[in-house]
Amino acid sequence: MGFDHDLCVLFFYHQCDELTKTHLASLQKSNPTAFIQPVADSALELLPGSVDVGRFPSSFANVSKWRSIDARLYRWFENRTINARRYVVLEYDCLCTVDLNEYYPATMEADVVGADYFTRRANPRWQWFADNEINQLPKDDRPFASAIVPLHCAMYSHEGLKAIVANVYKGDVFCELRLGTTVAKLGLKFQRLPVSRRSTICWHIYPWQVNRPGLFHSVKSLGHDEGKRRQPNLVGMFIHDRFRSFHPGRGFLPFYVQRKWRKLSE
Repeated sequence: MGFDHDLCVLFFYHQCDELTKTHLASLQKSNPTAFIQPVADSALELLPGSVDVGRFPSSFANVSKWRSIDARLYRWFENRTINARRYVVLEYDCLCTVDLNEYYPATMEADVVGADYFTRRANPRWQWFADNEINQLPKDDRPFASAIVPLHCAMYSHEGLKAIVANVYKGDVFCELRLGTTVAKLGLKFQRLPVSRRSTICWHIYPWQVNRPGLFHSVKSLGHDEGKRRQPNLVGMFIHDRFRSFHPGRGFLPFYVQRKWRKLSE
């Protein structure tokens, strides 16, 4: 098939505040050759050029948008007007100051690329592997219970995303569990980002000034680094960033205390 674009970046947002606009502007400035598509879900105000999936019919369970934000990706793909070789999903709290064509170069052949992917057996303490959540999955899917964490900053090949959308369960399941389980069930190839890149993709607010090229998650305010010390020297930055990337929970101290060491893949 023919592709309209090599890279399509889907920028998910909820409101048109200054943080959202600033992060979108940074993404556009850093990625002049990518097709950047703002995507909302029944937002009161839309950014220019947006697609609002809330205007499309949906076969997905009507639950919290936070729990099911992955459905926004699937619904956009089902109603897309363009095709791309690769798709990257970012949210409003992702600050991108790097060309994503250069950020993902060594991982282009994978079906899915992200910060972390793990099975229930490998990381049974992950909160969304609790029995009450696993039981939301269809019975045939439960042996494949897996997670992609975080959902944002992941990249998909066209064929990989097409297969996911065609087979994903549409009931009420937490987004990262539903997506990871679908990837495992289909036997898709997942490739983890190198530690130097995944270390800035975390569940908690990035604590140092982000004045170097990269992809940072989560940055939830324009003054997120006010009152915090300046970015450390290269040695300190190297050590700190790697501590942040040791495990799927993204919190080094609990991981260390529990002695649940996980070997780095890179």
